[in-house]
Parts: sequence; C-alpha cells; structure tokens
Amino acid sequence: MENITTSLNIEIENKKIEIEEKQSEIDNFELNTDNYEQQYDDMLDELYPELFNILPSRILYQCDPIAYRCGFTDYIYTLEVSDDEEYKQLEEELEQLEEE
Repeated sequence: MENITTSLNIEIENKKIEIEEKQSEIDNFELNTDNYEQQYDDMLDELYPELFNILPSRILYQCDPIAYRCGFTDYIYTLEVSDDEEYKQLEEELEQLEEE
C-alpha cells in the first residue's frame, strides 16, 4: 500500500512540475515576428494602390526600409498574443495537463 501511495505522490509531483513548466512557457511567450511579416505586407497592399504594378509593401520595403520596419513594429504591437496559434497550442497543452 505504501508503494502505491509513494508512486501516486511521485506522479502528482511530476504533473505539478509539468504544469509549472507549461505555465512558465505561457508567461514568457513572445510572438515570432517572422510569422507576421506576410500579414503586414498583405495589410499594406490592401490599404494602398499599386504603383506601376509594384505592390506598396515592396515599394516601402525597398525605398524606405526604416519606415517599413517602424510600421511593422507598430503592427506587431497591435497584435494580441492570445490570437497567436503557438500561444493557443500552449494554452491547450496546459489545459490538458490540468485535466489529467
């Protein structure tokens, strides 16, 4: 009986550690900006007209890379972390751990 109790206590402690680690991943999550550059380009291309069949995002990127980067940074700051697919996956994994 004592072996079963010890085994269960070890499993519980291991599960608590897993939950804490997953929560730490969520708390320290940062957006991967590489995933959003295409969305930013698409937004620019929808907002502004093409010029000589060149997309606005390419014009800005080529002619004024500093303005492009500043705009991209502003765009990133408008995003909600909770909408990111990787973040959602972490939350689902945490929920599964807590249910076990």
